[in-house]
Amino acid sequence: MLLPRWPLIVSVILFVPCAVGSVFVSSGESRATSLEARQASGVTSTQNFARRGWHASAVAKNYLYIEGGEYSYTTSDGAFTYQYSTTTLSIDLSEDWRNDSVVLHTTNKPSGAPKLSSPAFAYDAANDIFYSGFAGRVSSFGDDPYPPPLSLWSFKPDGTGSGTWKREIGSDDPAFDDLTRPFKAYQAYGGDSALVLGGVSNFQSDEKTEDVGDDIPLPGLLTLNMTTKTFTNSTARSFNRRQEGVVGRMHYVPSFGPTGLFMAMGGSIIPEEDENLISFNNIWVYEAETSTWFNQTARGNLPGPRKEFCLAGANSTNGTYEIFLYGGENGDLGPEAIPYDEIYILTLPAFRWLKVDYPPEHPRHGHTCEHVGGSQIASIGGVDSNSRVYYGSYFDIGKSTFNSSVDPFAQGLGIFDMTTLTWADHYTANAPAYEQSELVRNFYSQNPQDGSQFTDPGLRDRFQVTHFNQ
Repeated sequence: MLLPRWPLIVSVILFVPCAVGSVFVSSGESRATSLEARQASGVTSTQNFARRGWHASAVAKNYLYIEGGEYSYTTSDGAFTYQYSTTTLSIDLSEDWRNDSVVLHTTNKPSGAPKLSSPAFAYDAANDIFYSGFAGRVSSFGDDPYPPPLSLWSFKPDGTGSGTWKREIGSDDPAFDDLTRPFKAYQAYGGDSALVLGGVSNFQSDEKTEDVGDDIPLPGLLTLNMTTKTFTNSTARSFNRRQEGVVGRMHYVPSFGPTGLFMAMGGSIIPEEDENLISFNNIWVYEAETSTWFNQTARGNLPGPRKEFCLAGANSTNGTYEIFLYGGENGDLGPEAIPYDEIYILTLPAFRWLKVDYPPEHPRHGHTCEHVGGSQIASIGGVDSNSRVYYGSYFDIGKSTFNSSVDPFAQGLGIFDMTTLTWADHYTANAPAYEQSELVRNFYSQNPQDGSQFTDPGLRDRFQVTHFNQ
């Protein structure tokens, strides 16, 4: 349901650091004449919004939540302003909406709560609560150059798009004596586990490394048991020879195995150079319940090696699970990045890559994707890979990805239909269940599965246990 337009009220709400509540934004509003010097709520009007990136997102019950990250917007004279978000945003998924008139709820945080880029934001569905604070970095934008102490925070949704932040474990707890907050890591959550694989630490991520200029690799796997609120560090020898990896992605697949399976892919080993990008024919599969790794080969129309892409997936009505990969970049920004505006599908249990056919125009990275119901995936944010500045200082290049263009998706929100394989500017609530696209159906009709695709017999056994009726 769309709200009526109240331009004068909206201007007051949007451009003053705001309390918990809702903000209506509309493409029909006039541009505000002034802004506070520090607009850090993460919400701005459709007219002024430019880019969002390096946030986290998750779906919990009827809401899509967006946590942390950075964003840019334009002022009345057309200049760009950059900030990091200090609030938690949410979008109601029980109502239809368009991306140029979507209602964004915003929740303030108490003092000390993490305000990080690329943050951990793990949802414990059994207890309807999020956990954060144990991964991420401070932003290069804004006025907070030092990382907060490593601690564990929770966010308890209230069912209206808001909720309560609470410190669960303080920084002085012995649990953090031997832990260092990572960023650039592979992250995912599922069941009672939140995983952080690999990553690095430096002056932006943890007090222990705030005097270090270069990135320090953090090998292995950090696991948060969300039921007991305890952390475990373990090896990840099957991940790669050095147990190191950065700027790839991980996805939880609940449909296979007794308790679901985590799948890590893409990214780079350290240092981040072209020759160190990881091929997508390697899929690392992890079963958290037994701490078991599997190295699985994927075939088909492989995505080109890349980093900083997004993943989302869903069960089909045909007993398969499709993981959709969107965007990313290979380290070469500018015009060379345009071909990376593309979508690939990893269909399970076949472990076969399929490419969606559409012309690349607007490459992005640093975004997230979420299955938001039915056949719909929401793409949230993304900075411009086709940036005007792609040589020089890290900070100048980073700013350029936020100001080279305004996101063609209003508010940075695009909806991709997994069945029709098309983009839309609107979301439909209570959409019917996801059915395979013709592309996926044709593959399975021509390639019956007999189990020979599995590299490891143990993984084949896990895939014999399915959960498609839940």
